[in-house]
Amino acid sequence: MLKKRYIIALLVIIISIAFISLSSGNYPIKPGKNINKSLIQSEDRVLIIAVHPDDESIASAGVISYCIEHNIPLKIVVLTDGYLGSSAVTRHDESIAAMKILGVNPDNIIFLGYPDGSLPSLLTKNWESNNPYKVNNTTNNANYTYSYQKNATYSGTNLYHNLAEIMSNFQPTIIFYPDSEDEQIDHWAGNAFTEYVMAQTNYNGSGYTYIVHDPPHWPSPRTYTPEAYLLPPPELTYINYKFVLFPLDQYQERLKEAAIGSYPSQINTDSYIRSFIRKNEIFAIAPLIKASPTNQSLNFSNPPQTVIKEPKKFEKGKGSIRSREITAVGFQMDDGNAWISIKTKNNLSLEAWYEVHILYLDDENLKRIDIKIHNGTAYYEKYNQNSFQDGHPELKISENDLIMKLPQSAFDDDNLFLISADIISGNTLIDWTGWREIQIIR
Repeated sequence: MLKKRYIIALLVIIISIAFISLSSGNYPIKPGKNINKSLIQSEDRVLIIAVHPDDESIASAGVISYCIEHNIPLKIVVLTDGYLGSSAVTRHDESIAAMKILGVNPDNIIFLGYPDGSLPSLLTKNWESNNPYKVNNTTNNANYTYSYQKNATYSGTNLYHNLAEIMSNFQPTIIFYPDSEDEQIDHWAGNAFTEYVMAQTNYNGSGYTYIVHDPPHWPSPRTYTPEAYLLPPPELTYINYKFVLFPLDQYQERLKEAAIGSYPSQINTDSYIRSFIRKNEIFAIAPLIKASPTNQSLNFSNPPQTVIKEPKKFEKGKGSIRSREITAVGFQMDDGNAWISIKTKNNLSLEAWYEVHILYLDDENLKRIDIKIHNGTAYYEKYNQNSFQDGHPELKISENDLIMKLPQSAFDDDNLFLISADIISGNTLIDWTGWREIQIIR
């Protein structure tokens, strides 16, 4: 009887240890031994692209302090004014204060001053300068004395030229920029802008992306836990996302804590941004997907191969609008056509709008394809003068599958592009996929 009790007690201890090991609670979790400690070399030039004032500290204060400590040339570009979170001047001043703590000269922080929340529109319908984005009947950033370009028109092409000029002048060898799987839609658009600029400036250095918004459980634990390591969002590890970890020493971590503390407008009692004060920072490597035209003729019964596999997520965080309804996007070419598919978790709705966006990276005038599907009909949307408009896509919808056939002329001379899909219900964007870079191998 006594022996049986010992066995039961031992089993309870083993189960408890296993539970603690797997738990995402308040226990520090040490990552594997393959931490990348040589991400930045002495000869590098580092460019950090922040979408909002504070992203640079949340995602990469450790990288910034490392560059300052080792005299590595550094530039920080903030795309938007952050006015939806507080006044634009307050957000600007908080970033300046945070960077001062990290030792960054204010001359190395560049504020473009585009409106908070405008990046998806600048990427699509407000790309051209003759159709600018408007906020409070204003179409330029004349009110910001600190803006990189005074009186810059709120258009996608203007933002592109700002970034391209900065990159060409600075000549970075490493770029840290937003990841399109971030659940904040400005980050999604900021990712595409950066990818396009990198392609157009013939950038051949390293690129690492960061995530700031992934509610409700990441970072885990979603609270101030400086003794813990920052691990990847679990759902992204299931779709073969590759991550690198940048370790912080105790001094760098304390600097990061002080920098994040310089954003009082963004910190409250339950503020998750203090969750990023950890023993490391984490970045992803954007995947490049290679697609070769198939010798077989595809058809509506034989869908194209998957190029975007979206992570499963069963809970939406506070304030999140992303539903994770789209589970996969496919793309493939045969001898005569290009085929695109969307697969959803539930049956497709005739009332919702389904969209596919393709941005050609090897075209200097942003040639693009934007397809809208509604009530069983697909058509091309004209967002700029270089939008593809050849006829209408053929479409088949079956339960939770949507397949389109496009003419080969859509991809005649273009071999490198970004692709993403989204769903709109009413006037609300409810889901979108991350961007994926596709290279056609002919």
